[in-house]
Amino acid sequence: MLEVTVTRSSPASTLVTVSGELAGSGSERLLARLDRLLDNGHRYVVLDLTAVTFCDSSGVSALVRGHARASAAAGGLRLSAASPQVTKVLEISGLARMLGLKSTMDTITP
Repeated sequence: MLEVTVTRSSPASTLVTVSGELAGSGSERLLARLDRLLDNGHRYVVLDLTAVTFCDSSGVSALVRGHARASAAAGGLRLSAASPQVTKVLEISGLARMLGLKSTMDTITP
């Protein structure tokens, strides 16, 4: 089961913490919550995916659709963090860069 919690909200952005599996009905739950936030005037949404344990193609689709919806509302959707499993999926799909998630390669120091 996916849980979506608004952790912090300011005029500049809204931080949303997501936990559980970003798949199937969980993906629809996230997208519905993003839609409600955007409909209520929250233009810039930041997702913390640290506690997401799994992300499938429906999760990737929800993130792409959320990003498109936020952009259409003259706002934006960004990621602040993601679990290692989800980061790998986002890097392979190209979403990590599009949504502003630092690459795991950026965190490795020589």
